[in-house]
Amino acid sequence: MRAITIIATLVMHLLPSISVAQTNEQIVADALAAFREGIQNKGRLIQSRADFSKSADAYLELHRRAVRSPALYRNLGNAAALADRWPVAIWAYHVGLKLDPSDRAMREHLAFARGKVLYPAAGQGRPEADAWPIWLHRPTLLELGWLFGIFYALAWLTGTFAVATKTRTWMLLAFLTIQATILFGVWLTLEFARADADRQTPLVVVAENTPFYRGNGPSYPQHASVPLLPRGLEGRIVHRRGDWLQVRLSSGEIGWLPRNQVLIVEP
Repeated sequence: MRAITIIATLVMHLLPSISVAQTNEQIVADALAAFREGIQNKGRLIQSRADFSKSADAYLELHRRAVRSPALYRNLGNAAALADRWPVAIWAYHVGLKLDPSDRAMREHLAFARGKVLYPAAGQGRPEADAWPIWLHRPTLLELGWLFGIFYALAWLTGTFAVATKTRTWMLLAFLTIQATILFGVWLTLEFARADADRQTPLVVVAENTPFYRGNGPSYPQHASVPLLPRGLEGRIVHRRGDWLQVRLSSGEIGWLPRNQVLIVEP
């Protein structure tokens, strides 16, 4: 009897580790199945949104389990958008673009989701348009680092040949590679500064319509020009105090709101 008890205990301890991998696969299958059901039920709006919401919840569970990939957040964003959960969609696209900044589909879908946000009449908090062409590959920090390193080495090589041969061709090549090295060096520096700003002031997405207070509590008056933040509006964390966050909008307004009312795009 004791042997049976020991075996049963061992099985119970082993089951969680066995089921985790299977569960992740099953979650993906469930998310895809719910998404397909949402498409099939597109003629029934309420049922369709419920299916897409179920798909989004499944992908969110994978996020909570530390599964990370651009495809995951692209699918999560698409499901959330079709479920009318615009804040979750905007948050998911932002997280996905941190993993793959050149994902054209996510950039297009982010712009579409932002268009669903009911910004204040004066436009406070409306994000600036992305100047980067949507069709052009957007390099990552790693890619920029490689480009800078390659042109730095080429600049030394062509510069050495230009000094040794004193020919116009090598001098021109040296000039061009030096200019390219400076360009990628400045670009890399700016991207590092942007990444550092993301770490110090993470991006947040307002999850639900929420009051915007002057201080860290409901006893403070609401912001004079933006008393209420609409769901899906984006801002930057300036300061944290307990369960409250001080947030700066893209248009410069600063105020406080509860931590549980935002989705944080962690760097």
